[in-house]
Amino acid sequence: MLTLSIYNIYKVMQENLRQIAIALISQYGEEASTIAMLRAAEYAASLNTVEWLKWEEIIKLIENMDSDNILDS
Repeated sequence: MLTLSIYNIYKVMQENLRQIAIALISQYGEEASTIAMLRAAEYAASLNTVEWLKWEEIIKLIENMDSDNILDS
């Protein structure tokens, strides 16, 4: 049962990161990845590993998304 709960938390967290990536693309277009990189750098510089890793994941999501498909949905 605990495994299922951890899995659900993981899925919710992944969806939250995906929504952040979509919002950045909608707001900044081609510059979304740059904005995310700046945020990741800020957290890395302040040694906030958890937030830094979240933003690194957001960068990957942005780079893998086709902005045309996102804007259509």
